[in-house]
Order: sequence, then C-alpha cells, then structure tokens
Amino acid sequence: MLGRPRRLGGDAVPDVRTSSDQVAPSIKYEFTMKNILPMLFVALSALVAPQAEAIEISMERGNATSIIRVTGPIENGDAERFKAYWNENAYDSWNFIVSLDSPGGSLIDGIEIGRFLRKVGADTVVKRYSPTVPGRFSDELPGAECYSACALAFMGGVERDVPDTGRIGFHQFYGGGASTTAEAMERTQYIAAMVANYLRDMGAKVELFEIMSLKSPEDMFVPTRDEIAALGIVPSTSFHGFRLMPKDGLIVATATNERNPNMLEKVYEIETFCWKTIPIINLYASSPEQGLSQDQTTWVAEGGGFQIETELGTFDHGIERIRLYSSTRLLASLILDARVARALGSGNAWVRVKGGSTASGVFMTGEITAPPGGDPAIMASFRECI
Repeated sequence: MLGRPRRLGGDAVPDVRTSSDQVAPSIKYEFTMKNILPMLFVALSALVAPQAEAIEISMERGNATSIIRVTGPIENGDAERFKAYWNENAYDSWNFIVSLDSPGGSLIDGIEIGRFLRKVGADTVVKRYSPTVPGRFSDELPGAECYSACALAFMGGVERDVPDTGRIGFHQFYGGGASTTAEAMERTQYIAAMVANYLRDMGAKVELFEIMSLKSPEDMFVPTRDEIAALGIVPSTSFHGFRLMPKDGLIVATATNERNPNMLEKVYEIETFCWKTIPIINLYASSPEQGLSQDQTTWVAEGGGFQIETELGTFDHGIERIRLYSSTRLLASLILDARVARALGSGNAWVRVKGGSTASGVFMTGEITAPPGGDPAIMASFRECI
C-alpha cells in the first residue's frame, strides 16, 4: 500500500522522515533604519562624486507590458524624480519593466529607487536601447552597464534579469568626508549596515554583501553568470547553496527555494543525507497543507518512480525506490545508490518524480545548481554512503 515501506533488495525501504522541519536560520544584520539614516544623510555628500547630469527617464508603452528606461548617472534627488515620473506615467499596462543602464552614483537614491520598485511590483533588467524614434519601437543594443548604486536599484525588481549583453557590478561604499579616522570608520559602518539590510530584504545571499565589501570602486565585482544566480542577484527557481546541519542524529544538506512551488509544483525543500549507508533524498513541501493528499500519492505512484538527471548521466529508478507520504510536509523519500549519489553531488542536476501531471494536479521536481566541481555540502552529506 502507498504510504507504507516498500521493499528494496529484500529489505524494507526505511521510514526516513525526520522530526524537525526547521532549517538553519540565515544570518541577520541587527541594524535598523531608524538608527542608521541620520548618519547616512550626514555622510551623503561624501558618497557620490559630482555628476554632470541626472538620470534620463523615458517610457516605451505596450499593451500588456511597458518599459521604463533609466539611463545615465544617478544623482541626489533622482529617487524623487523617478517616483514622480512613475506616478504620472505608470498606467494602462499589466506589467512594468524598468531597464537600467547607468554607471551608478548616489547610494541613497539607488536604494530608495530599489525599495520603491519592490513596493510597486516592477521588474528590472540591465539593457541598453537605441534612441527613441516617434512611431517605432527602439532596438536593443549591447553594452548595457549597471554599476554601483545602479546595481542596488536593480535589486529592487521583483523579477530581475541580466542578459548576456549586459553587465552588473558591485563595490564597497565609504563614509568619507569625516574630520577624523574614527568618524570615517563610524560612518562607513552605518553605510555598510544600510546596504546589508537592503540586500537581505531584496533576497540577495549574504555572500554578495561580503564580496562587495572587499571590492573598491576601481576593482568592481562583476559577477559571472553562475555567480549572478548563486548570489541571488537574479531570482532563481533552482536549488543551490546547500547548507550542512545536524538533524535527528544525522548530518543533512538542505536547500530551500520559495520560487519553485506553484499551483502544481510541490517541492520547496530538497534534503540529502546518508541513512545506514543508503543515500537518501527527501523532498518537502512548504507546509503540511501543501503536501500530498492520499489520492495524489496514488496518482504519483502510478507514474513508476523517479529520475535523476546529472552531468554524468541520467538515472531512472522504479517505484520500489520511492516512498510517498500524504498529509505531511514531507512529500517523498528517494532511495539512491552510491553511483547516483556521487553523480548528484558532482555538478548541476534535475530531480523528477514521475507520475506528476496536470491531470493529477501535482508535480515534484527540482533543479539543483552547483558551483564548479560540485556541491560540497551534498557530497559531505553522502560521505558515509559513497
């Protein structure tokens, strides 16, 4: 029967559910806007080199989606200019995309623009366009750049994209303009606090702040395609950045992705570990209410198992290597062998439980994005198995 242990090589498939569904909390920066804003505005003049002109804002209006183009350096007061432009022009479209092509400028205005974009639900993209010609759409051009304060504004987009034709760059900010070294250090700490809080609120990985804090404006951090995804600069539906943590006497590797589940897709968390020399993958929903019903476990079981697609090959497994659960956050336990476990940890991969379909009302899939050489946390979680 479904929901009970199935047999694997003469032995019962273990009940490998774990009692704790908590994952390790992420690092939080204990600063508040109330504390840091006064110091930031005192230091504002030291944050931005004088610019020749402010940003230019224009719109290409479409039926469903309209594009608001922002180009040029970001000056003091540009956040208010952008808000006023938005309030006057952002209508008659379902979706608004803000394209950015700017060398940066005012830190405060970049963050303020970003927070406003998140508030109004706009998307962002790093793109450059040909000059506007009345009566025709502009052409996309290569060479778009979004650096420094522009990159912070970009992070405010709900959906964010950096195409191959564009570049985005981050660097540290300084609290210059102080009369003493101690004052400069204090201002820099307040600035760092503001940037760290903002990036966390926008969904970036804490590692992005750590990396940019080591980069001067002359040594800009321009992330690669893999780094853009791994650091949360653009939203990703893949599972990455697995963390090792103790759980019920085991060491597990776990990653969550709130963007993966949708109306049909169930998987919110992927967990890997070794149970009595057997490599296991546990798939979780975001809550028990989002888990499988008894009927759904029946439909999924009729699909006949699961598939692991890796850079080293694709491996199919029958229903005897899967256990399904109903009315709980734990969706399924997938039983691997050592060869598949090594392949899974060695690079990018897809995990697919067969049997999901629109008719059944459920999918259980997850894409795993690994750094070059594979995911060290996944490999460590399988260490006793391989």
